[in-house]
Amino acid sequence: MGGRAAWKGPYVAVSLLKDVISMACAHPEWWSRTRFQGSPAPAIIRTQSRASVILPDFLKCVFFVHNGSKRMTRIEVSENMVGHKFGEFAPTRKYPQHKDKKKK
Repeated sequence: MGGRAAWKGPYVAVSLLKDVISMACAHPEWWSRTRFQGSPAPAIIRTQSRASVILPDFLKCVFFVHNGSKRMTRIEVSENMVGHKFGEFAPTRKYPQHKDKKKK
């Protein structure tokens, strides 16, 4: 089985951690109390780090993850996502849509 060595811990981009910490410092009441009571996140964090692992500290935060094109995919972190990577939730491929056949 491949993967990252357990002693290294999960990979998270330093810039992403800085953004989460700055949001926690800017909105301490939301971070400590109302985050788990259903109130929406006060800020959206933009990231291109698709390889970063989602940590439990990211719960209920909203991220815009780069999907390879010019667009960003909105992701709200839930408990089921912890331990997965951001790239798993931002698809990079645009699947073609079939055209409707016109009746004659």
